[in-house]
Amino acid sequence: MCSYQFYWSHCFNHIYYFLVSFNTSVMEQHLFIFLFFTGVAPLVLSVSRKYYLIQQGKTWSDAQAYCRAEHIDLAIIESNDDMVRLQTEILKQQFSSSAWIGLYDDINSWYWSLGHETLGSWRLWNSGQPDNWVAQEWCGAATTSGWSDVPCTSNYPFVCFDDTKTGNQRYIYISNTKTWYDAQAYCRTYHTDLASARNATEYSVIQGLVSGVTWFGLIRDTWKWIDKTNFSTISWISGKPDNALGNENCGYLNNGQAGDAQCSDIMPFFCYRITTGQQQIVKVKVRSNQDVNDPAVKAAILEQIKQELKDHGMAENITVKWREQPDGKVFHKDTEKNTTGKEEL
Repeated sequence: MCSYQFYWSHCFNHIYYFLVSFNTSVMEQHLFIFLFFTGVAPLVLSVSRKYYLIQQGKTWSDAQAYCRAEHIDLAIIESNDDMVRLQTEILKQQFSSSAWIGLYDDINSWYWSLGHETLGSWRLWNSGQPDNWVAQEWCGAATTSGWSDVPCTSNYPFVCFDDTKTGNQRYIYISNTKTWYDAQAYCRTYHTDLASARNATEYSVIQGLVSGVTWFGLIRDTWKWIDKTNFSTISWISGKPDNALGNENCGYLNNGQAGDAQCSDIMPFFCYRITTGQQQIVKVKVRSNQDVNDPAVKAAILEQIKQELKDHGMAENITVKWREQPDGKVFHKDTEKNTTGKEEL
């Protein structure tokens, strides 16, 4: 029996601090976490995947249904070890074409930066929008006529919201141009966040401030695995993703790289199942004045946890991911008071 303990800390202007203890004789026996917090999130730890290549062609949705019925789901590839195991299956079947994997572009995941609030039924998209032109548009911009999706790296003026003010004074137009993410950082530093337009009243105030394309707080998730974790392990085929035919929202694998295609295309596909061990779900608590449900913040926290596992020789057969709650969020506010400054789960 071998056990490991480590402390981890990381700073996003605040400290995330905890102790993790594993009993590696069964890979996942006990996990204890002590933190200072206001947000709570379930973290899932699991072990090795086995991949199955099904050479019968199906649409992405039909392939997923098959995988869920016969295995667990379409293939998720989150580590180099995963890729080695998948390549072994490819070589065994002497396969050299394209095949669906569990990767998709979450085009309906629009939300407001402020409070990570899901976009409601009231919307004011311009004609033909959103269109995800060349697969690079996952930030929303305000215009005098409505909303458009545009590349987040474009530079535009922006509208901040300041909840310390009242009435229309809460909406502050910034004429300096920035990318969407830099605009968000500016608003969160000097005000509250980028402005939301949850209804016609709020948008009318924003419209009164803008004269052209202007950032506000609308953004969506982009490519992710079907378990909601971020896509990062595999490189894209040169020129991909490009959404060349429109609605190319499903991912496939070809020669170890990812591409985008219309989900109605017919392809072979990869399924997976967990081969050994069990799945352990634990709660992680974090203190921060940032939006910890922001995809970039969640990804950064998760990467630090993965790195610590790797540094302590525990990453080879363990997969770590966030578990999304029914409302689509990972973190939730902890309303319980903590008088000791730390808590054991």
